[in-house]
Amino acid sequence: MKRIIEKGIQAILPVYVKDRGNCTVIYTKEDEVILDKTIKTTILNLCKYYHLDLKASNETYGKLLSIKKYPPIPFTYNQIFIPIKARIPIGKHDGAYGYVNINSIENISQTKSKDHSLLYLSDKRTIEVYSKDTTVLKSISKGEVIKKILANQNTPMIHEEENLYLAEEKVATKKDIAMVYKEIMRIKSIL
Repeated sequence: MKRIIEKGIQAILPVYVKDRGNCTVIYTKEDEVILDKTIKTTILNLCKYYHLDLKASNETYGKLLSIKKYPPIPFTYNQIFIPIKARIPIGKHDGAYGYVNINSIENISQTKSKDHSLLYLSDKRTIEVYSKDTTVLKSISKGEVIKKILANQNTPMIHEEENLYLAEEKVATKKDIAMVYKEIMRIKSIL
C-alpha cells in the first residue's frame, strides 16, 4: 500500500474484473493499480496507514456538513477524498461509491444522460459518475470546507525538556512514580 500512496492517489474506484470479481482500481499519478480487495477494505487499509479513525471522522464531518452517508474522507490536509457514485452494484454488499482526491479534479461535464456526468482528472483520465454534475460540485465544495478547516486547525505540539531523556538510564524513584500517577489521574479527570 505504501508504494501506491507514494505514487500519489487520485481516485479509488470499485470495479468488477472478469475472473477476479469485486475489486478496487486505484488511479495514481503514474498508473492504475487493481487490487483484489473491495472498496471498503481498501479504504480501511488507507485509514490504517494514515492513522485515521474512519468512524470518528465520518461522525465529526458528517455532523459538521449535515451529511448522513458518505462524507468526504480527509487522509491529510492535501488528500481529501470526496465520494462519487462510480457504478451500479450487482450484488447486495457491493459498493457503488468510489472516492476522488479533490486536488486531482480538473473539470466536470454533464453527459447527454442527465443522471450521469464525466469527471476529468488532472492527468486527462476520465471517470464516469452516476450522478448529476451539480451533485459532484456539491461534494467538491464540502471537501473544500474540510480542507479549510484542516488548514486553520492549530495542532498542538508536545514540547518536553531534553534533560528528561538524558537521564533515561537512571532508576525511577517512588517520588517519580507518584508524580506520573498523579499526572495520569489529572488527565483522566479532564477526559
